[in-house]
Amino acid sequence: MKKNKLVLVGLDILQIGLCFWVFTAAGHAAEQVSERTVVKVEATIQNEQTGQKNEDVEKVDTLPEVSVTDKKLQEESGINSTLPITTITTEQLQRSQPSNIFDAVRSVPGVSISGGPRPSGMTFSIRGYADNEDVLVKVDGVQKGFEKYRMGGTFIEPELLKSIEVQRGPQIGSGSGSLGGTIIASTKSAEDFLRPGQKYGGKVKFGYGNNNDEYTRSYLVYGRPDERVDILYNYSNRHSNNITLGDDTKLDDSAIESISHLLKVSLFPTEDIELVTSVVKFEDTGLQPYDATGGQPGFFGNVIRSIDDLTWSESLHYEPVHPWINLKATVGAGHTNLQDLMRPGMSSFNSAQPLCDGVVYRPNPSNTNICRGNLTDSYKYKTKTVDINNLAVLFESDSVIASLLAGYQYNSSEREIERFFDNRLSTTQTMQYPNGFNASAPPGSKSFNAIYLQPKLQIGQFSITPGYRKDSYEVKADGGTLALLEPYNQNSKIKFQEETWSLGLAYDLFSKNKPEKLTFYTNYGQGFRPPLIDEYFTQGNFSLCTAGAMPTNGPASQICGELYQPQLSESTEVGVSYQNPHLLNTDVWFSGKLNFYHTYTSHLLLSLREEADGRITQNGWERRNGVEIESFLQYRNFYMRTAYSRINGELFNGATQIPLFTVPGNALNINIGTEILKNIDMNLTYRKVSERTVLASGTAVSNPQFGMQDGYELWNAGIRWRADEHVTLRLIGENLKNELYRLDGTMGGLGIYGPGRNVKFLVEMTY
Repeated sequence: MKKNKLVLVGLDILQIGLCFWVFTAAGHAAEQVSERTVVKVEATIQNEQTGQKNEDVEKVDTLPEVSVTDKKLQEESGINSTLPITTITTEQLQRSQPSNIFDAVRSVPGVSISGGPRPSGMTFSIRGYADNEDVLVKVDGVQKGFEKYRMGGTFIEPELLKSIEVQRGPQIGSGSGSLGGTIIASTKSAEDFLRPGQKYGGKVKFGYGNNNDEYTRSYLVYGRPDERVDILYNYSNRHSNNITLGDDTKLDDSAIESISHLLKVSLFPTEDIELVTSVVKFEDTGLQPYDATGGQPGFFGNVIRSIDDLTWSESLHYEPVHPWINLKATVGAGHTNLQDLMRPGMSSFNSAQPLCDGVVYRPNPSNTNICRGNLTDSYKYKTKTVDINNLAVLFESDSVIASLLAGYQYNSSEREIERFFDNRLSTTQTMQYPNGFNASAPPGSKSFNAIYLQPKLQIGQFSITPGYRKDSYEVKADGGTLALLEPYNQNSKIKFQEETWSLGLAYDLFSKNKPEKLTFYTNYGQGFRPPLIDEYFTQGNFSLCTAGAMPTNGPASQICGELYQPQLSESTEVGVSYQNPHLLNTDVWFSGKLNFYHTYTSHLLLSLREEADGRITQNGWERRNGVEIESFLQYRNFYMRTAYSRINGELFNGATQIPLFTVPGNALNINIGTEILKNIDMNLTYRKVSERTVLASGTAVSNPQFGMQDGYELWNAGIRWRADEHVTLRLIGENLKNELYRLDGTMGGLGIYGPGRNVKFLVEMTY
């Protein structure tokens, strides 16, 4: 094993040297940019962050050059002043070098990660909404979705990302289902790497992490062969052994073997139009627990899992010199193909058969219906997205601005699911899974059309932003479910509509011409989450409409179908934000926000039940209260980011009120950094998470018993050395104290242990 590692290290060193030689030999000197251009670019960035208009930039262009070129540019804070939105910027991603997209957003207030630490087992939790279906994920504008029991559904390498926007709570343009919020990931473009005057470039990066012997490789080429064409291609590979925990034991079956691709082409046919084509592909394979979001293999055992995920999008941005038109449109599609292979004895779904050699029954080979062989679950998901919106400035004067955001969205997702043994003539196959149909995981499709309107009126320092959205849904059963519904004349197609409203009020204490901003705001928003295909059409142990649960008035098919109502939510928040590029008349740049919120969720899907008098109800609810604090401070070469969140609440399951056990522990994050020398910078991160209530046994509706999960503290640090314009070295330490801690468990249970100490070394070579 050590010999193989030495060979890999040798090959990496050879690749580094070879790539560096190729880039250097093939290089040509970049064209020099005039001081006048540098002044204008830097002035543009500064004015975007202080809120000045573009016309002012032309004035700055005439200022003496020496006053601008030597001044360090202010970094983006990523904090929205009136909405619960935080953006992880390119610079933040570069500093932290997260191993996955989940690590990248941990420091956002109100956000935690459930499941893990395997990427395929992680799910986002926002404000205590921890189910996959409660948090939407979009990649380059395309909505991703993966509806599988105890399985994560976000497959993308952070190496491909330019920024990540985290929306907490439902936003009018995010889409239905985002009760917790929305994660919006944007991938890189060539313009993010090209230096002024450069037409072509490349970058290679190699990394090693000692915790699990993780090797990462990334190859990037980009260029602008013509001023109207921008092209980028990135290939990333990640390979590791099992994760080491804080007590130096191994987390079984946590090795990673993944490959990612990104192809992005941008066209600029005119100065007003930008067309972007993006293709993101992810592949993963290896031995994993069937329950990807849980801990060590339990009742469900292990599987050999392979994942093929692809997202394609075509985006248009049209912004002519007309205040009524700022049009953005995205059309996209994607698929996620997953295959789980279970050999006899690996899983409870395919127990061991000692008398079988594959599909051959040794005592009597002529008996062909006993030995099952391997079991394969096949999941095929397809999604389509259309998202169009336009922001029109209808009227603008010195004291009044009236605008209107209008949009249309369409999304469809369909899934095909099959379960087959190698021996399709076996009794188990023909009796339990006829023609590959598994009633506990029904195939089907779900689609919606939506329109929304959000006018905004600004009068002086006051603004009002109402919003209206209407969604029309259609959910259809397919495959073997149709045969289960037909004898009872039960609908296989469910249609419904939901209307949601929002309102935002904000008042800035200072006039809009001042760079200092002190803004008081309040927001109200409604949201809903439709039932899953699994909830509408499942039959068996996972259905809430079995004969045992609904003996009197339950559906004869034992499939809930139209008995379900969508889950609804109402959120109210109030807060204050403050921004000042010269705090206390110094060079300190400060941005901060304090936000309080209350969310009430009704018609909980888990509360569907038959009462003692035969009535079928869905009257469960959740109530949560929270506070979120975030700030950013920069002084010359020093910066500090802080975030704090606290959530508590109650749950009524239809019969009993219990603690809201899905919320994370209170979390404090502090990140500080500085530029030691012109080419060396370092950062330090501290994270403290309090203890939390967990579901120790039972379920939310059946004899729930509660316990506590211990809190923990984590320290991370990193240093970056830019040896020259071509070579950058990074050293990153994660969980430096080697703390043994638990992540948040899915479905509110006790979480799995997180990774122990990890030291990562990365080398980047750019031309």
